[in-house]
Amino acid sequence: MDINILTDDNVELRATLYKANNPKAVVLINPGTATNTSYYLPFAKYLREHGFHVILWNYRGFCDSKVSHLKDCHYQYSDIGRYDIPAVIDTAKRLFNDLPLYCVGHSAGGQQVGLAHNADQLDALIAVAVSAGYFSYMPLRYRLKANFFFRFLAPLSNKVFNYVPAKNFKLMEDLPAGFTEEWGAWCREKELFFSDKFYGKTIPLGTYKNFNVPTFVFTADDDEICTERNLHNFWKNVTSDQPITFKRYSIGRGRGRGSDQSVGHFGYFRSKNTHIWQDILETINKVHHDKPLQTL
Repeated sequence: MDINILTDDNVELRATLYKANNPKAVVLINPGTATNTSYYLPFAKYLREHGFHVILWNYRGFCDSKVSHLKDCHYQYSDIGRYDIPAVIDTAKRLFNDLPLYCVGHSAGGQQVGLAHNADQLDALIAVAVSAGYFSYMPLRYRLKANFFFRFLAPLSNKVFNYVPAKNFKLMEDLPAGFTEEWGAWCREKELFFSDKFYGKTIPLGTYKNFNVPTFVFTADDDEICTERNLHNFWKNVTSDQPITFKRYSIGRGRGRGSDQSVGHFGYFRSKNTHIWQDILETINKVHHDKPLQTL
């Protein structure tokens, strides 16, 4: 079932609802930046098979939510948390007000949840590979790639095309110019958008200083972005009366990127890592079963 969603700044987003029989809750899947929505489809169907309605969607300018050519867009990276995520949360609550609402946020899809003014409508956040993205805390090889993209390829593409044709380079989905400019600026700071340069100034305060949503953070030690220091520097800025629980998968020396056991930044949702899906499902089910009966 297709869903059209209108944000407060009048941008149309498109989502797909995968309906379960006798659903016990609704799960939003917030994708990583410039990641094709189809990447999450097997995981969405897995959750549906286990009794959850699933809303799978993407941000303004990407996949089915790409309604005009990117060179004509003036989107900013922080629009994800300021407008897009709030609109999807509101839509889910309007459609299924009698069901609990959980969110699985991958990378930016988890980072920016707390920028949403209505994040407290969530009954739990599963934050997958969510951390700061400080270049200098990445492994050298990945750091060089990230710096090349943000300091050379993206600025040059923005000047020539007024957007970044990243698909032509087989990197990711194409990106609006404003996305890469703001995203790159955040990644030059140790604490991402929590830096004094941005937080409460160019981006909203949101709910992160009173983030009373049960949160479960899933990471892997071969994730090139979500390193230990980047992980710490993000979550130390989140204030919550609810528990924030961390699970880190140890891949082990010699079993990193490219091996059957690798996870990296994108492997969490690949079918070879269904043990991670099972852990996420068990976490959601536990939260669901622990909820007071009157909220179900």
